[in-house]
Amino acid sequence: MAGEGQTFEYRLQRLPLGVVMLDRDRRIRAASGAVQNFLGAGAGEIFGVDILDLHPPQARAKVGWLIASAGESPLGASIIVATRMGNLLARAIALATGGGPEDPATVLMFFMLGDLAAPPEPEAEPGPFLVKLPIQKGMGDVTALIDIDEVAALSAQGHYAEALTLDFTAFCPRSLATLEARLDPALFVRVHRRHIVNLSHVRAAERLDGAWFLRMADKAATKIPVGRRQVERLRKLLAF
Repeated sequence: MAGEGQTFEYRLQRLPLGVVMLDRDRRIRAASGAVQNFLGAGAGEIFGVDILDLHPPQARAKVGWLIASAGESPLGASIIVATRMGNLLARAIALATGGGPEDPATVLMFFMLGDLAAPPEPEAEPGPFLVKLPIQKGMGDVTALIDIDEVAALSAQGHYAEALTLDFTAFCPRSLATLEARLDPALFVRVHRRHIVNLSHVRAAERLDGAWFLRMADKAATKIPVGRRQVERLRKLLAF
């Protein structure tokens, strides 16, 4: 059990690589010792438990999506959770098994990407515009490159960014400001202090409780907020 007075985020920052194996019903079948110590669980206490039950209600939908998306790509799926002490990268990868329903079907790996005081990136000079975007979807140091036209939106995650495409989301090891300086402003528009959207992938504009949102064309129809100062500009660009 963690010492009294140590916050969840304090312990999270000091957590080594965490590994959890789940069966087809999301029940925990194996976990690294670091995960058990982090949760304050005694031997075997978390085994057989639905992993969603270990998360607060507001986080369960996101964790459930991560696990459900693990099999959509050989590289799995990933999400980034921004905390006050740093960014947590979580990856889920589907396992090929030939056994019964209780055999591990998904492996979850998570670790801190570092604190928010990341080393500053060199300032990007305007142009030439990016034709590829660097992303990290798998484990290790491999950086994949995707066509910039595939990017539907970019969202700030601490000092880095999260890229949304029509099929998946992935971690981008560049800041939103650095990316903005290298994107074609005719297509990529900063609609909010934390979001840039590709206008060619906007499906609809919605107003809810006096605020505007853009619905993107990805599978989840992701909703991106529009800052008040950007509404008039977007009205002219999208004619809504």
